[in-house]
Amino acid sequence: MKKALVGVIIHFFIAAYTVWGQDAMHFYDLGLKSSMAYKKIHYFTKAMELDPGLTEAYAKRGMLYYFQEKYTETIQDFQRVAELKPFDSGADIMLGLAFMKLENYDEAISYFTRAIERDPQLASAYSHRSEAKRLKGMIDDAIQDATRAIELGGNERIIGGAFTTRSKAYRELGQIDRADADFKKALKLDPEQYMYSMLTSTELLAESASEASLPKRVSWMGAFLIVALLFVVIFKLMISSPQKKDHDH
Repeated sequence: MKKALVGVIIHFFIAAYTVWGQDAMHFYDLGLKSSMAYKKIHYFTKAMELDPGLTEAYAKRGMLYYFQEKYTETIQDFQRVAELKPFDSGADIMLGLAFMKLENYDEAISYFTRAIERDPQLASAYSHRSEAKRLKGMIDDAIQDATRAIELGGNERIIGGAFTTRSKAYRELGQIDRADADFKKALKLDPEQYMYSMLTSTELLAESASEASLPKRVSWMGAFLIVALLFVVIFKLMISSPQKKDHDH
């Protein structure tokens, strides 16, 4: 009788755990399918409440927070990802990017370095670390990291970012020819880099080194073009052709 009772209890807990996990995945899937950021965050949060070990939900919500410029929340989510998946270099990259946005360059460099230690062939980690070092004023080290990223190759946008960072570093050293040569290479790999030649904001330039920042950079470019076109139209309307006065007849 006791054995039968124990069996029933075990079966009950197994069934309950299965349903619990299925509910968590249900909300996770809703988050993936939703097109609204706030709904995605709601569903991923619900999934995590039901299954605190659902790593993917933390990562997805963390990315959404990053694009919303909620970098403290991004760090919290990816620190949880790092706890659940200790050897996930992707979590280290995102933590580095978030700390770089908060201008905590020492922490950013630390996380990028950890990603490199786990995967010495990870070009993106070198590229991002080079930008963090440049922003910290470590120009020579930034050039070394950018060069290493370029040597490793891979994703064109990441390598384009490495060329951009190295171009900025060379320019800060007064090596204009090298800076221009690298910028041309960056432009060829990633046409979005043309913004670098038009705007000099440190914040905007830093975007070039972030593989996770594409949507924001695209919106910056679109907004800039719209403003430029509106300016031209307004300028033309304001400058009318000279009119003859009545006494000129």
